[in-house]
Amino acid sequence: MKKHKDNVGATNQSLSAADLMPVGKEAERVLLERAQRYSKLTSEKIKHVEGIPYVKFKLGSNDTYGISFSQVKEVARNVTLTKLPWAPDFIPGIINRRGNLLAILDLKRFFSFTDTTYKDDPYIIVIAGSDITIGIFADSIEDSDIYDPSSLEAPLLAVTAIKPEYLLGLHRGVTSIINVDTILANPRFLQIGQMKHMNWNA
Repeated sequence: MKKHKDNVGATNQSLSAADLMPVGKEAERVLLERAQRYSKLTSEKIKHVEGIPYVKFKLGSNDTYGISFSQVKEVARNVTLTKLPWAPDFIPGIINRRGNLLAILDLKRFFSFTDTTYKDDPYIIVIAGSDITIGIFADSIEDSDIYDPSSLEAPLLAVTAIKPEYLLGLHRGVTSIINVDTILANPRFLQIGQMKHMNWNA
């Protein structure tokens, strides 16, 4: 009679993948739990990777901000701005975009930045929210990025000149994600919506 070798390596070599699988109802339960755990981990990973894409821009030379792509209609430059002498200082004028008159919101003046100057030809980001379409000035368009809403950090006054209540949070500690709807709901801005010369539903 041949002696069996008491060798773990030799024993494992004789086993197939099927031999290692659980069997019966217990097997179904184990496999289902494994599949559910894997599905949950995969979904969370996809959600984190996809996130919310946004346009990254600067107000001033240091402060970086972001607005969700879902609220950005276009980025324009070299656009003629018509001033309105009776408008508040944070509305420097209006522009004509394809037959629609859009107000321009100066966030630096709206939030009382220390330095309210811009370059000679600032960018204009056309955004939509709360049934209103407007343009906002930007010193530069930096890039685009993606953020996970659940991972945004609480906004800090030391990082941004915009009040925390008008921000969704900080992405990677440096980019302030703007809450467009909250800004457009500000009572000061709602008064501008009554200007009969403007088309707010562009």
